[in-house]
Amino acid sequence: MRALEHSLVFLTFLTGLYAYTWPSNIDYLEGVMYQQAGYRRFGVIDGVTPCSFSSEGEGKQAAAEWVRTAFHDMITHNAADGTGGMDASIMFEMDRPENPGSAFNSTMNFMINFYNIQTSMADLFALAVYAAVRACGGPRLSMRGGRVDATGPGVAGVPEPTDDLETIVAQFATAGFNTTEMIQMVACGHSLGGVHGIDFPDITGDNSSTNFVHFDSTFSSFDSAIVTDYLGGATGNPLVVGPEGSNSDLLVFTADGNATMRSISDALSFSNTCQAILQRMIDVVPSSVTLSAIIDSIPIKPVAIQLTFDSSGTLAFTGEIRVLISDRDDTELTVQLHYADHDGDIPSNNTISTAEIHSTGYGYDAEFKFYAFSAAVPNGISSFNISVAPSSGGEETYDNGGSGYPIQDNIIFLSSHSCLVQETDANGNWNLTAVAAVRNDESLTNPSFDVVVKTPRIGIPVPSLAVESSAMEVWNTDAYKGFTLYTGHFSLPIYSWSTTFDVTVGEYSDSFKFSTALSGTCS
Repeated sequence: MRALEHSLVFLTFLTGLYAYTWPSNIDYLEGVMYQQAGYRRFGVIDGVTPCSFSSEGEGKQAAAEWVRTAFHDMITHNAADGTGGMDASIMFEMDRPENPGSAFNSTMNFMINFYNIQTSMADLFALAVYAAVRACGGPRLSMRGGRVDATGPGVAGVPEPTDDLETIVAQFATAGFNTTEMIQMVACGHSLGGVHGIDFPDITGDNSSTNFVHFDSTFSSFDSAIVTDYLGGATGNPLVVGPEGSNSDLLVFTADGNATMRSISDALSFSNTCQAILQRMIDVVPSSVTLSAIIDSIPIKPVAIQLTFDSSGTLAFTGEIRVLISDRDDTELTVQLHYADHDGDIPSNNTISTAEIHSTGYGYDAEFKFYAFSAAVPNGISSFNISVAPSSGGEETYDNGGSGYPIQDNIIFLSSHSCLVQETDANGNWNLTAVAAVRNDESLTNPSFDVVVKTPRIGIPVPSLAVESSAMEVWNTDAYKGFTLYTGHFSLPIYSWSTTFDVTVGEYSDSFKFSTALSGTCS
């Protein structure tokens, strides 16, 4: 396990203290990006490790498919009018002749495991390029969040092997890329993968499902072989040496007399060029979309934070603090929380100690330790700061940009009392029940249970998402002092069994809870 860790964390970066405050709408995406293995793993790398791997077996390469999906989604962007780009419109366009093959379905079927109300499929396409390139030894791309999924198809315009050079140049130009950038993007994108005979039998000469003619001699490594094979006259790239009229790569590479190809023939130039051009590719979005700042690994991040009640009926605060240790020489740490109560006052003993969880989490560019805590907060909690003290001395204080890490204790989701009963009703649905404790305050009335419902779409792997709300009813008024328990029931379509929900009262919400974490029976 540690050997895998060290192979993943082969580059460490001093994380800049950029303008991040917790909680943020990029929190889930940041976790999916950096927590690839070990403790609290998301496991995106499972789909592209090793680089040659595909869960569909021989003749497939998931890493190449992930890059191809993002390119086909992006390239129909219109830079002049600001439409299209990385918006996941490809999910509505798979029946077009310009989008043959199963790559798009395969990519979406994998990424749907991480798709939710906070993370769009378009963001996951960008993340797929980041992960695929890194898994194959390529350069590090930067991730931004905030892409918005299209609700229907965009315009056509993906370059095809049979297109002439004038058409291909025009398609790239419409998307905002000049001839040099076109050559760079094609070369970088074709460092992985190849042409499938089942999709292009006229090019490969064999329509079998396992016929997979690679673009270069090292198809499972992101490197400059696509260029050096070509310049050295040794290429087997079927889009270069294939039948006349279907050799689009040859047309593209020679568009400037091979000048660009020669300029990226050495390993460093190729890596730097691909880093820049693929970064541009995943950052192309409709003009109506504003991307987040670059998502660096967050130095200190609360995770699995939850209020509950302990066995004595006292309000308790539980969770973990994730600490980035990639840039630390001393990783023997003492981590504590210092909190203010419900009214913002500092209790006489406001320090909460943590215990290190002896299992790390890690990814390509980060390694983390996790510190768990559980403590009574009888007068509630409104915010906390975090102190980190290395064994070598000194203490760091993290105050979330000066305002502390905010916590609301007016409505509290109680997972121990909630459930997802997996027995179908007369309509074929399951019963999702949520119990919430609402602070006794005359202004806190009529809480709601807000569930993200997934609706399947014919011929499209990605469901639509819509929030549906139902009222919660009083269940118990004396279980916990100062709180009233409410219960809400939702008839959940089985297709939505893995979803998220919030419990809300007024301006307060205990949000982004996962149905998959619930018991099958209610207490």
